[in-house]
Amino acid sequence: MSDAEQVFIVQEEEGEQKAKKLPKKAEQATGALDETQQRAMAAYAAYIEAERQLEGAYKDQEKQAEKDYEKALEQARKACEESVAQSRRIYEEDIDRALRTRDEAETKAREVRNEAMEQTWVVFTKARK
Repeated sequence: MSDAEQVFIVQEEEGEQKAKKLPKKAEQATGALDETQQRAMAAYAAYIEAERQLEGAYKDQEKQAEKDYEKALEQARKACEESVAQSRRIYEEDIDRALRTRDEAETKAREVRNEAMEQTWVVFTKARK
């Protein structure tokens, strides 16, 4: 084998080795790119899931706030109705008391009138005699 042939064979082997190295580097770069894309896709999927969970949490919070509002509104209505009922009872009791007082006053006034009439008749009958 001549020196030229050996140089050609050596160059050919070096070319093959370089050709093997290039695909390895390209494969490594492609592998890193694929891994980065996979991580990005996983991160995006996690972001979408977190967004869904957040939306669900907001909806749950809105439902709870609506329930709390309805409960407070019902308590306020109940308190108002109880207050009105209590006021009516007090009003009716006061009216009953006032009517009893009036009846008692009228009864006393009748008694005083009757006594005055009796005395007037007594005086009138004595004066006629």
